[in-house]
Amino acid sequence: MSSYALSLILAVVACVIGGVLGGLVLARPDSMLGLAGLKSEEESAAVTEGRAFGGLLIASHGAAALFLGWQSSAGAAMALVLAVAWFGAAFGRFVSMLMQKAGGRFNYGSIVLDLLMGITLALPFFNQGALPLHRIGGSMLV
Repeated sequence: MSSYALSLILAVVACVIGGVLGGLVLARPDSMLGLAGLKSEEESAAVTEGRAFGGLLIASHGAAALFLGWQSSAGAAMALVLAVAWFGAAFGRFVSMLMQKAGGRFNYGSIVLDLLMGITLALPFFNQGALPLHRIGGSMLV
């Protein structure tokens, strides 16, 4: 198996993990938001936002996984965008930990998960060798 094929498989697995996390938040927003320390005083608002976030994770990771399998060059670009989002989440958690002076096992584990998801999702884009978007005859083809 080539390293590119392996990176595609790993990125699809990362998409499945992201989708499952979204499904968990969508199905059980109370417990998942409580686990993440995101419970608010306004319960209905937290549940609504949690479900919206869960739907976002399912849709974005599902679409990237679909394109990784169907048209890998477009999927690699989509997975790179998701990787940047996961890196942003890790950065945000890190800044929050510094400002609140609160570490904790959950926060450290979440940063590690965010970084690993970002790295795994970025692999197909950088492993492909060429940029996924090519200019042919004045139009952009994927």
